[in-house]
Amino acid sequence: MQPAPPNGRRRGPPNWLTGLLLTGCAGCGSVQSAPGPGSGLRTPPEAIVIRAPAGVPRPPFTFAPEDDALLDEIQRATFNYFWHAALPQTGMVPDRTSGTTVSVAGVGFQLSALPVGVERGWVGRSEAEQRALLILRSLEANPDNRKAGLFYHFIDGAHAGQPDKAYEHAVSTIDSALLFCGVITASSYFGGRVQKIGDRLLNQADWSFFVARAGDPRVEGGPPAPHEVGFISLAWRPDDPARPSGEGKLSPYYWLDSGDEHRLVAFLAASAPAPEHRPPPDLYYRLRRQLGSYADAGPMVWFPYSGALFTSFFAHCWINYAAMGPDDPGARGVPRRTQVDWWENGRRTARMHRLKAMENPKGLPTIGKNAWGLTSSDSPRGYAVPGLFPRPMEMPGAAPGFDYAEFKAVDDYGDGTVAPYGAGCTIMFDPAPALAALRYYRGLSRADGSPLVWDASGDRPAGGYGFHDAFNLGKDWVAPDFVAIDQGPLLLAIENARSGLVWRLFGAHAAVREGAARLGLSPGK
Repeated sequence: MQPAPPNGRRRGPPNWLTGLLLTGCAGCGSVQSAPGPGSGLRTPPEAIVIRAPAGVPRPPFTFAPEDDALLDEIQRATFNYFWHAALPQTGMVPDRTSGTTVSVAGVGFQLSALPVGVERGWVGRSEAEQRALLILRSLEANPDNRKAGLFYHFIDGAHAGQPDKAYEHAVSTIDSALLFCGVITASSYFGGRVQKIGDRLLNQADWSFFVARAGDPRVEGGPPAPHEVGFISLAWRPDDPARPSGEGKLSPYYWLDSGDEHRLVAFLAASAPAPEHRPPPDLYYRLRRQLGSYADAGPMVWFPYSGALFTSFFAHCWINYAAMGPDDPGARGVPRRTQVDWWENGRRTARMHRLKAMENPKGLPTIGKNAWGLTSSDSPRGYAVPGLFPRPMEMPGAAPGFDYAEFKAVDDYGDGTVAPYGAGCTIMFDPAPALAALRYYRGLSRADGSPLVWDASGDRPAGGYGFHDAFNLGKDWVAPDFVAIDQGPLLLAIENARSGLVWRLFGAHAAVREGAARLGLSPGK
């Protein structure tokens, strides 16, 4: 089993029930649907293909003028945060507006936002390039911020050095992956000095260092279980925080499943420029693909330890799954894995979240038709990771641990807090419901007519920072902070839905092209 990871931001529990088979998908098109339990119908996972129905439009989409105007407003305000809230010493944006500690994941979104700002005319190319250079030079100059080429999750925003002791003291594989996605995007766009530093950082990233091996003495609490061998650990911690690049231990939690963070880590590892830094490429396909279905959303692969919606769209901020179609693990030598069009899988997951919000079994006052997408965010009680799950499907021939997680997932509506970026990011999959949610959030107001969730601060340069991190109508609460890892995906998702810019830049980098080729992935397949 894979319990909650160390960073408190990303997990939930899972679920294994009895069986269903797939045949045709009612509300989602031409794939398969699922009869109820006890039907006696059984299909092994490798015989199932999650494929988009014919005629479903894919991004980039064309938007009506009034929708374009709304998206312009949201993107510009979100970019303001990444540009104007940056710290002058390093150029990096804080993890949240109430502090100066930096999350390297937030910096990955920030670096990816810079080309968007230039192309949309909000900042000059030269000044954006200088900002990217300042960030990359700051990261490269301080050796205390990384181990084996991967970065500590949190670092000092003024010096890019050892992390603030109030935060987790660990090198994070996912936060490093998000940072490298930004490095790659900025390198492709600016070239020159930005790319030289960016490529040096990419070349130093040794993903193989974080792979757990049989009997591995480096793992906290003992070596990995057989089904965990060969997978990448979530984190590495130093034995002595005063020696951040000295001896240490791997976290006993691993990227085992096919959530978006898992695939992003595996994709970046396969794209490492140095052969000795790469795990075997089949790692990407060995990630478990647990199957479920809900109402007319159709069968989907789901992450059993968190039903937070972000686990279905983070990788899509950079990897253009919309242009790929179903992959084929069997052709890569990995049995008992469903073939998946990950863009379609994200579309179905988003629909499930919206349907469950409309059903609202707990009668929570915030969620509903236009307020949905439960995901990680601030809440009245602190940082929260609510989430929703499909109904598990039987997987004949699959082995527990190796092919699916034996863990019972239960829907967690939390206290009904909603983060605008949740539904907003699904604009990459299905723009109409996402636009309706964004317009609803933008229109919420207080008794005096002022915006409730939208930041209209006139004292900030070029206006406010867009949507506050989250809100809860039942608690009469709006998050005071703006959070980089929640602001960032909304900006990038909207841009990809409108133009595909971030997808093109990320996919143009030589490391990404070569990594995709190793995995047998290609846009337009």
